[in-house]
Amino acid sequence: MPEYQTKCIQVQEYPECDPMFVEFRLQEEFVEKLEEFDWFLFIEDDIILSDAFTIEKLEKFNRQSGYENAILYPNRYEMYQGTKRYIDLTITQPLLINKLSSVEIEGVKFAEFNNPHSAFYCLSSKQMKHWIKSGRLFKNQIVEVGPLESAATFCLLECFSIYKPHPSNLNYFEVRHYDSKYSKLYPEPESPYTLSAVNHSSNIATVENL
Repeated sequence: MPEYQTKCIQVQEYPECDPMFVEFRLQEEFVEKLEEFDWFLFIEDDIILSDAFTIEKLEKFNRQSGYENAILYPNRYEMYQGTKRYIDLTITQPLLINKLSSVEIEGVKFAEFNNPHSAFYCLSSKQMKHWIKSGRLFKNQIVEVGPLESAATFCLLECFSIYKPHPSNLNYFEVRHYDSKYSKLYPEPESPYTLSAVNHSSNIATVENL
């Protein structure tokens, strides 16, 4: 990072914290600093965020979605062997879209999915206050998959409806998983959420010098 950014970073260590529950501990930092910041960003260490308009997109969604408790997550993808795989859509079988509702804002569609995980969320101070007011009954609870996934995504379902960009505009808001483990673990089935630059059906001619 540039020096002006690294100067803004504070590293806090909690040796008494169970590593598997450290993401829940992070949430307490948000609660303690509620009055100091306008936005509260959670992002796991293997997630790459490149969208310079993240806050603008979140503000627009929060303002125009029409649902007070709706929050927007990005679609998460991996790059593997020339293929872009939206992993949370390809590894979930069956994939359910528009589970409860869908939203369209200025031509961009959003929907609820049965797997909302992104390893990323960003809440406004207003949304943080709403979450705190809910009582946070899912705090330190394994809601789905494991403690890390529960803290990163599923515990927020206690008071929010989580939306992602609809399959018709997947890349409107996205983050990259800096690994390819899910692409390797779940190579099949191929799906419309796997975008490949490689044409596997092409015939390859081989020329040998005699």
